[in-house]
Amino acid sequence: MSESNYDPSSSSDDPCLLSTLKGHQQSITDIAFRPEKNQVATSSKDKTVMLWNLDTNTRSFNFSGHSDSVTGVDFSCDGSIMATCSKDQHVRLWTPTIKGNSNSFKAHLTTVNSVNFAPDSSSLITAANDKNIKAWCTATRQFLCSYTGHNNWVKCAKYSTEGTFIASCADDHSVKIWDPSSCKCEQTLTSKYNPVHIAVHKNGTIVAAATESGRVNIYDIRNGKLQQRYIIHEGNANYVSWHPDANYLLSCGDDGKISIIDVVEGRPLYTLIGHEGPVTACKFSLDGSHFVSVGADHCVMIWKTNFI
Repeated sequence: MSESNYDPSSSSDDPCLLSTLKGHQQSITDIAFRPEKNQVATSSKDKTVMLWNLDTNTRSFNFSGHSDSVTGVDFSCDGSIMATCSKDQHVRLWTPTIKGNSNSFKAHLTTVNSVNFAPDSSSLITAANDKNIKAWCTATRQFLCSYTGHNNWVKCAKYSTEGTFIASCADDHSVKIWDPSSCKCEQTLTSKYNPVHIAVHKNGTIVAAATESGRVNIYDIRNGKLQQRYIIHEGNANYVSWHPDANYLLSCGDDGKISIIDVVEGRPLYTLIGHEGPVTACKFSLDGSHFVSVGADHCVMIWKTNFI
């Protein structure tokens, strides 16, 4: 494992920091890459979402409409719709163009923490502090069903790659696996520390969770067991993201560090430092050639993967 401030002059096999983008006025909360476009969206506590053009490292659009912190962002499968959620209890569906037209609906009675499209984008799910996950029709914004079973704030909910299940995590020390067709919980995985973010492996059998106390847990949902555990960060781990080839896992934490884990060899490969203060989210691009990290320092950092 190596630890350094990386730059483009470092080893060609090492990840390197390509650029740092600024524009947000408060801590950044989430990241979403836009399919079919070399663009990335970032949401922030400053109540805005910004869309960045990675070809030119410039801000393309700035979307305003939420009345409180924007907590999550996601794109439909073709990139034509951008969904955001907020502490204002609403979800907005945007047309990510210069006009930035959007439709808003009240999704919960409390803070909405995450939003995620189904693989075919026909529906989306929201997770909130009311302990519930809700499914919505994308076209009509009509409520479809609730997933109830968590007994504390639900921090994150994600569809599996094929849409065969939904994984969620909450401040009740659990990760739950749900059947989208019945809206029933099929499995509960418990943890000593609260999970705050999850990512589903593309093979549909593995779920990674970033937890309090700097841990990253990897669960095999076929047997309901903890497969791997890494004590990576000092303070909380905040976010996890799988590389498209599924052998590598990205994580970040309150200690200001980004970690790349080789889950096949079962060891951390890199520890990267660049942000001042907590790194709040990090995500691999859709082709895995880059990743983006964001933080409480209001910065968006674009990294080249290189090690693949």
